[in-house]
Amino acid sequence: MARALARSLLPPESTVPPPAWLLPGQLRSFRRAVAALDRFGGALIADPVGSGKTYVALALAARQRPAVCLVPAMLARQWNEVARRLGVNLEIGTHEQASRGRLPEVRSGLVIIDESHHFRNPRARRYWHTAPWLVGRQVLLLSATPVVNRLDDLAHQLLLGVRDDALIADGVVSLRATLGGGAGVGALGRLVIEDTAAAGPRPARRVDACVPTAREEAGARELVESLARLRLSLHPPIAALIRSVLLRAAASSPAALAGALRRYRGLLLHGADARRAGRSLGRSELREFAGELDDQLVLWELVSDGNATLELALDDLGAVEAVIRACARAAEPDDKLDRLRSLLSDGRTTLIFTTRRETVRYLRERLDGPVAWCTGDRAGLGHAGTARAAVMRWFQEPGPHPLPRCLLTTDVAAEGLDLRRAERVVHYDLPWTPMRLEQREGRAVRLGSDHDCIEVVRFASPSALEAALVLEQRLARKAALPARAGLGGQGARLWRWRSTLVDRLGSGLAVGGVALVSGTGHHGVLAGFSLTRPGGDTTGSVGNALGWLGSDGEWSENADVIVERVLTAADWAESRAVDPTLLRTALDALANPIRARLALAAGRRWLAAEPSASARRIADRLSHAVADAARRRDRRALARLERALRFVAAGHTAGEAMLLDRAVEAPTADLLAWLDRVPVPDWRSDPIEVRLTGIIVFEA
Repeated sequence: MARALARSLLPPESTVPPPAWLLPGQLRSFRRAVAALDRFGGALIADPVGSGKTYVALALAARQRPAVCLVPAMLARQWNEVARRLGVNLEIGTHEQASRGRLPEVRSGLVIIDESHHFRNPRARRYWHTAPWLVGRQVLLLSATPVVNRLDDLAHQLLLGVRDDALIADGVVSLRATLGGGAGVGALGRLVIEDTAAAGPRPARRVDACVPTAREEAGARELVESLARLRLSLHPPIAALIRSVLLRAAASSPAALAGALRRYRGLLLHGADARRAGRSLGRSELREFAGELDDQLVLWELVSDGNATLELALDDLGAVEAVIRACARAAEPDDKLDRLRSLLSDGRTTLIFTTRRETVRYLRERLDGPVAWCTGDRAGLGHAGTARAAVMRWFQEPGPHPLPRCLLTTDVAAEGLDLRRAERVVHYDLPWTPMRLEQREGRAVRLGSDHDCIEVVRFASPSALEAALVLEQRLARKAALPARAGLGGQGARLWRWRSTLVDRLGSGLAVGGVALVSGTGHHGVLAGFSLTRPGGDTTGSVGNALGWLGSDGEWSENADVIVERVLTAADWAESRAVDPTLLRTALDALANPIRARLALAAGRRWLAAEPSASARRIADRLSHAVADAARRRDRRALARLERALRFVAAGHTAGEAMLLDRAVEAPTADLLAWLDRVPVPDWRSDPIEVRLTGIIVFEA
């Protein structure tokens, strides 16, 4: 009975049989994803890096054909190979093609978006092209790191496949507004699937820090003082952006700093030429200067879009030349490079990640032995270039390999790739987000590795650079964000505690009913009930409740209380039949929380998110058409218009919202023709039934 009560809190799971090649630890993610796709039209699998999300997604693709997968271009070959090996027909498109509006011709069936955190920005071109293309299709998102800079990163991804009011039955009027306000809700467990149960033998992690020497600390202080003398720009956000580029390059390597300083000098010379010609620089030139700076930098949002003038401090030219000369003199000896050499002397197979191409080139020319390297568009061994796929293959299959033992790479290899041969991951410099850290380490910490533990080494920045960049502080702050959405190790208390409780109770028999336990020190009732629409399948669930009704009549659904009472009941050696009078008293007391939950569910039928301007304008047009059809007593037209109004007034996916924006000026006939093809949820008009899951009466 304790198992039945605990399992009633889990997200719905489909009974569709999975393919035989899924591992036991992947089955729950598969079953929950099927249920979420059938109920909401979309789901996000956020299982940990290296746990086999690709295989779960392909299991879903095998039951829904045709299926399309959008992946980063560098992962297309890997997806094709795995799909072919499993016998799954799959059309592959890439994120890069989506950015150019080149999407697969298949217009129906399941769409899988791998590394979906690349679709977290609704202003990006790939989002604008992809969202309308997804309308009416089931969308499965895959990302171990869906929250990057803010919680609405998660909302924008979910809205590619689910409507903004998908969780209205749970009181979430708007996913966009809830997550945009920085709050998570337990109901997200219906859409976001993160199963931390062991899918197989993944290695553990041991994280160590490699600290700078006293000479590095002194050199960093001098460098920060030199850069502080540069004015950079008359516009504070632009100055802050340029300073961040230079400081982050300094934290990487002397070569990276020299490259950034030369680009800044070129930007200044370009600005001087433009001024003499009566022209001005814009944001595109600043973007080109930033080079490999990833798009996590929030300062970009403070810099104007369009053709705004880029104001630079052109009198910095002389000072920049002096800093470049000073950096050249201070480049040797490089204690940071010596620390890396010492670390690699043990011969262990190592992945070395850095944010800068210049640093990859700098290290490969100075490290001993043949060093493999990859910078996205180029790859090789030592000074010789070779195919990137060949380089990656050297680090994919476990086993003895004489050469090479070390792979130098930018973050281009930090997503999706299986580099399980590695037994150590080195962060030679730190990225801007914890998402990048997790993706880097996930190349080695994955299923199929022969290593029991992966060593992770972070090269810490000198204190002067850290104080200027506050990079560790930024990483710590952003690392706390996923927990607010119920993700990661610290987020279990939002909704994943339910799965943890079920796992603790084991896979034994689960039955409903009534029981009594005594001598526990508690006096009250542990009761569970569900609210469902007629039919009772997983798609009919409106909500489940499990709570403790104390002797004072107060109903509590506190996670700590529920877990303690369920485990107490499960551990009890035997139970006795409940006296009918005692049971009647318990049922009478439960009437109040059940009525309150029914009233809440009924009230939610009237909730609606704030409509967009386009939705309001279209609703106004449809209302006038309704009045005209009523005057003509055209019942068929009235039914059609009322259906269209229900859709316009409800929540929408990102693609539906974009299409409504485009349809504002369309003729009413064309608008109705499109709305006729859009499915409209009708659960608000259905009655709701209450079903008891079980009652355990506690006597002190």
